[in-house]
Amino acid sequence: MSAPPQDNRISASQALPWRNTLFLRVVLLCGVLLLCLFAAVITITRHFFQEAAQQMEAQTADIAHSVELRFEEGFQGDYKGLEGEVMDLHKGFDIRLEDYAGEAAPDASFTIERRGDGSFVRVARVPLMNDGRRVLMTATVTMLPQTEILRAFTNKYLLAVTAVFLAALGMMVWVIWRALHPLRRLSESCAAVSSGHLEPVSTRGASGEVFALETTFNRMIASLREKETVEAKLRQAQRLSALGTLAAGVAHDVRNPLNAIKLLSSHAMDLVGGADTPAARPLQTIRTEVGRLEEIVSGFLSLARESELHPEPTELDALLQECVRLFQREAGQRGVRLQGEYGTGGLRLMLDPKQINRAVLNVLLNALEACPEGGRVRLFSRLTDRACQVEIRDDGPGLDRETLEHVFDPYYTTKPGGTGLGLSITRGVIEEHGGVIEMTGSPGQGCQVLISFPLDRVRAD
Repeated sequence: MSAPPQDNRISASQALPWRNTLFLRVVLLCGVLLLCLFAAVITITRHFFQEAAQQMEAQTADIAHSVELRFEEGFQGDYKGLEGEVMDLHKGFDIRLEDYAGEAAPDASFTIERRGDGSFVRVARVPLMNDGRRVLMTATVTMLPQTEILRAFTNKYLLAVTAVFLAALGMMVWVIWRALHPLRRLSESCAAVSSGHLEPVSTRGASGEVFALETTFNRMIASLREKETVEAKLRQAQRLSALGTLAAGVAHDVRNPLNAIKLLSSHAMDLVGGADTPAARPLQTIRTEVGRLEEIVSGFLSLARESELHPEPTELDALLQECVRLFQREAGQRGVRLQGEYGTGGLRLMLDPKQINRAVLNVLLNALEACPEGGRVRLFSRLTDRACQVEIRDDGPGLDRETLEHVFDPYYTTKPGGTGLGLSITRGVIEEHGGVIEMTGSPGQGCQVLISFPLDRVRAD
């Protein structure tokens, strides 16, 4: 019974924490942008006011110096006339002189004040002495856009505010682009899926909703791949079932005539004086070809019958060593070196030794037949974290991609006189044990056959 399908949807308990959401990041970034702008405006305005006060102090010092010169010249009379003289010398300033006779004049100050109409003025108050009397000079200038300082603010400080704004805006755009860039990668992967390419998308650099979306997408890809694999296996099983039924019927109908031909050829050889006579050679050829046909019929029956496995604790390395030993003589006759390297350390697996022996011999035979004289066939066994693997490599001419796609199909062969059943039967044996068999290679580079048994299914101890 197959396991119930897993629900890959994200439940409420698996929902993203609000602190990891993209919306919160954008909101925080906008808040930081506004804070930067406010801080920039406040800082720049403060610098502007400080600079304005410093310039006012310098200008007021010039005005005060002019007034003091008039006092030193012995000015006596109404301050109104003196105020007019000074204002004529210093255009744009409103000058007021107040006599603080007998009173303490305020300390010097330089401020920017706001009037009732909303305009700003710079005010400087400077205490002076005139013939022993305290005089307070108040100089006022309106801060209009035409003034030099306000023009400087417009040209200099407004440019700085704009630069800060653009820098913050650029940083915001960059952060948002980086956060949303994985969506483009995901969109490209979706387009690839629609074209039949079931490749997962990399989640590197993604976070928040994008990471959750990519993870869900990869789960969907995994499910589609699994479904595709199951459907392919189902189609293969249906094809094998139909072929097996046909093969069983054909083999049953052919076997009896073959037996009759074999018996009659043996009887005819006896009549002509034995197998060593010239007349017996055609009969011997008939017997040889009948034997070959019997092998083909046996292959048909093996493909048609579902042989029952009899697994038992089997030392894989010992089984592989026996397979290599059985083919050493044939390898020598072909001028091919057959070598084995065993690395499972005597591991015992629950296998049907007869079936596995037959499967490995089929692969070794194909490798030996593909190797040219002077070539080499190597068999390796090794353990990984999850599987026990057997690999067989040959120095043959290799296979192209199209051939590799069909190499395990029944009745598909590239060898003259081949039945195309050996590797198909081999795959059936391996898969009945819960394993996987794969063949790789390329023209001129030989072939590699990898058999993997999952340890959680076949380990004996």
